[in-house]
Amino acid sequence: MRLQKGTFILPCTDCKSMKKQFVIGLAGGFLGLFTALFVIITATMTDVTLSGVQAALFSSLGLMGAAIARKETRFAGWMLLSSSVWITVSVPIAGTLSLLYLYMPTIILLGAAAVLCFMEPEPEEKETEEG
Repeated sequence: MRLQKGTFILPCTDCKSMKKQFVIGLAGGFLGLFTALFVIITATMTDVTLSGVQAALFSSLGLMGAAIARKETRFAGWMLLSSSVWITVSVPIAGTLSLLYLYMPTIILLGAAAVLCFMEPEPEEKETEEG
């Protein structure tokens, strides 16, 4: 049996291709999703459940920002930063600030990934000569 070229997607073995922004944003996004799932499952009030759902949605925004951190660094930075800020804003909706301690690692990781995105130098655009 002969395989066609490009049939399988090989895993990237070059560790330099994964940027710090991607790894930290991915960790923050998944940590936020797991924390939100924990909050939703253990919630006793509807406000706490709503806060968990909102945090899960914003954590998924952070995951999307981490996914595009390689190509669109500035836009990914804005996505990660807004995700971190909106998780911080959506948690007090539940009427308690004790939930903020659960989400603090997520907020810090997403914010750190955003800062790393903004510290990345902008690639210079190539100008094409027409004539």
